[in-house]
Amino acid sequence: MDGKRAVLSLLFSTLVACGGAAPATGGAGAGAGATAATQGAAPTTAATASGAGGAASSAKLADLLSASKNAQYKITYKISVSGVGAQGVSGEQTWYYKPPRARFDFAMSQGGQSLSISYFSLPDGTFYCFNAGQAQCLKIAGVSSPLDQNPAAVAQRSLVDDPNSFGATFTSSRTIAGQTGQCYDVKANSAAAGGFSTGSFCYTKDGVPLLSQFSIQGASWSMEATNYSATVLDSDFTLPAKPVGN
Repeated sequence: MDGKRAVLSLLFSTLVACGGAAPATGGAGAGAGATAATQGAAPTTAATASGAGGAASSAKLADLLSASKNAQYKITYKISVSGVGAQGVSGEQTWYYKPPRARFDFAMSQGGQSLSISYFSLPDGTFYCFNAGQAQCLKIAGVSSPLDQNPAAVAQRSLVDDPNSFGATFTSSRTIAGQTGQCYDVKANSAAAGGFSTGSFCYTKDGVPLLSQFSIQGASWSMEATNYSATVLDSDFTLPAKPVGN
């Protein structure tokens, strides 16, 4: 399987170099695998500091994050990075969610070469598919999602998995990709939460992330939706070629 390992090495090196995007290890994402906010939990420190209005907005954000657990959607993001280590770290991604299935498409360019990769998380396994003259798919065991390389997606996952680790203040409603987004200034209660200290995030009423903006390790990240659909077809999760691998 030397050829397979060589292809995987190329895929991962390209994903890392181009900021290969983010949801959770094993294919769970900002929507799939979300845990509901604990009922009756005390407001977070940051929300309490904002007064009654801050506590109310924090609870509302927790509700949106919880709703994302069952959301189904297809959404395309433009990812932009500036600052330290930002060279070449930009691109476009499309996320598909129809629990328990998920798919992530990455369009990248490096050294004048373009590469498109799809990552499928399905009940019968996880797969990488790409086109190098013809469609090929590899079944992968023990490999995390390439989304784990994207701090914007990691931040979203942290918010969904543990909303009580963050305080939030509602700021405005915005139209993004034709959708009404509820936007919040978010502050982590500890330096480890999500890898960022403060940021701005917007969500649909179903908890679908429309915008993430924050700074981490000297770089400024922006992930903004450019196209959204609530319709996800079963055929969107059909592999384009018969998979090989373990």
